Amino acid sequence: MMVMSNSWRWWLSAGGIALTLLPLGQGAPMTAVVAATFGLVVVGAWAWGTRSGRAVGVAVGVVLIAGQAAAFAISQWPRSLIAAPWLDWLMVWMLVGIVCLAALVIDRSVHPVSSPHLAGGNLTAGKVHWAASTATLATVLLLGGCGLGVVGSDGDGRLRFPARDDEALPLPTSLRLVSADACADGGSSGNCTAEFAVMAADGADRATTVARLVAHLRSCGWPLQPEARGFRGSRETGGILNWTAHRMWLYDDVEPVSAQRPSPPPDAVVIYIGNL
Repeated sequence: MMVMSNSWRWWLSAGGIALTLLPLGQGAPMTAVVAATFGLVVVGAWAWGTRSGRAVGVAVGVVLIAGQAAAFAISQWPRSLIAAPWLDWLMVWMLVGIVCLAALVIDRSVHPVSSPHLAGGNLTAGKVHWAASTATLATVLLLGGCGLGVVGSDGDGRLRFPARDDEALPLPTSLRLVSADACADGGSSGNCTAEFAVMAADGADRATTVARLVAHLRSCGWPLQPEARGFRGSRETGGILNWTAHRMWLYDDVEPVSAQRPSPPPDAVVIYIGNL
């Protein structure tokens, strides 16, 4: 009988785990593990910690699941902007977790006596369920908050994330990638400059390579504009939080010499993408 009365709690917990399908749809299995874990902790904490009845319990649980799913959809919605990193929606999910924690505290004050569905009305069992749920959720929120606190931000409070390969790749068949470095040049506060060395696949000269590359990057959404030594442009980032824009530049002449990294091949054109 108690198993039947707890069936909705199991279904809510399964709904929290099902949130893993969202990042899986993006082909991100490691991020999916994070989504499944955090979704289960938040929704499961409410499902097993609440002393409200089935109607209220299911309603609040569905709102928590829908809130997390909506945050993911808004964060990752495909637009002309650079897609936000997974930390964007996870930070919002943590806010949903804080709301859940507050709801559990309020729920206990409204229902100070254990409900019959918990061990036949046993008060001690009800306290254990509530304490275990709130302690688990609070611990995960604390650890997650400390981890997210190390994400660097610049002086104006904007967050940063390094450039990804898909901001410039894949290349058209007329070009080939010589080398790629996700963070060839960086510093503190999370600033990083990615470099992609590109050459013409048919051995064309540098001017032709630059022209092909600029055309390709513009088709990817980069508003590159000519300047004194090459081309430069920037793209805003999507997501819910205020992430720093990414800036791209490349030289139509010889690449500048750097003592910190080896020089690219003479005919190679380097794409620079920075988040400073």
